[in-house]
Amino acid sequence: MKTYLLGLILSVALPMASLAQDDAMCENLKKVVDSSQDYFKEIRGEETTIAIRGVEKPYQKSTVEVKSGVEMLITADEMYPEAVSYLAESRMYSPHIASSYEKLKEAITACLGEEWVASEKDKTNDIFLEDTEYKKYVLKENKKGKKVKIELYMYNQRELNKWVVELKIFGIGRKV
Repeated sequence: MKTYLLGLILSVALPMASLAQDDAMCENLKKVVDSSQDYFKEIRGEETTIAIRGVEKPYQKSTVEVKSGVEMLITADEMYPEAVSYLAESRMYSPHIASSYEKLKEAITACLGEEWVASEKDKTNDIFLEDTEYKKYVLKENKKGKKVKIELYMYNQRELNKWVVELKIFGIGRKV
């Protein structure tokens, strides 16, 4: 009887915890997207740098995490701003990394709704990706004028020497 009750409690509690995480992720994603309308000014935090191919590149830490516990960095460039976060990582291509990509793609699409247009590039629709597991999911605002663009990638990040699911949000730059 105790085992049955524990199973019943877990079967209700675990999906509710997952929904709460999805809600928090959606709320934070919307904060980042809203901030991207004004070159992420509202969420820019402390300055940092990252070495890319031996060259230090300036970033600012975001004060908002799309996924809890995963740092988001914003390029220091206010003309072409972008926020970047590695939402999942794995030493090798694995079902876990593919599943993470699919779940994040579904969560982001559900969060943003019909105001966004989505497309995906992978080995099924791009001849250049024929022998790879690379995927790229692109969402663009469905409106006239300047648009925010979001890209979700799954690929082998060679500088980090691991497979990643990377989220990039391209903001609207500062007027000169």
